[in-house]
Amino acid sequence: MLNELIAIINERAVDASFSLVAVETMMTAKDNLWPNGKAPGQQGCWESGFASLLLVDITDADASEASRLAKLAESYLDARILQREKTGAVIDGYLVLAVSSAPEFKPFIAEVERNTLFMRKHAVIKGDEGWERYERITPLGLGRSAIVSAAPVFAPDDMGAVDLLDALASMSSKELADLHGKEWNLNE
Repeated sequence: MLNELIAIINERAVDASFSLVAVETMMTAKDNLWPNGKAPGQQGCWESGFASLLLVDITDADASEASRLAKLAESYLDARILQREKTGAVIDGYLVLAVSSAPEFKPFIAEVERNTLFMRKHAVIKGDEGWERYERITPLGLGRSAIVSAAPVFAPDDMGAVDLLDALASMSSKELADLHGKEWNLNE
């Protein structure tokens, strides 16, 4: 079922110009905090020119363990963002936590999503009918847009608009602006 969530996030990430990256190859032994190169429970990391998004699975953790794992994942993503910002870019961070739908997780979800220190945090829930709340992941929230098969045809129904288009076709925009400027009294 986790593979389904990874596929959903990957599809939405690609639509939003993110790419799946192997962060473990970048966070190596040179990084004191992350000698293993991977956060516990890490399922994927996607990056774009403006952001990094990390998916971490904590569905098997109990509610008390979830906070510790979330802080660990937050520290990991923060280290990756700082690493990327060494180039001078400003990078947003989005931590996505896959959590259980057990009732004891409700306070944890509310607390973790309200905490925007360092980055935005989102919880996706493994419900009875699949994954829920993935559409709330801020940079991926919009669904795939429909592709317009043909450009819409502009057909003005106002004669003033038709005259303006004809004038634009026969003279430069500066000439047209000068012509219209003479018609207006700007000192009114």
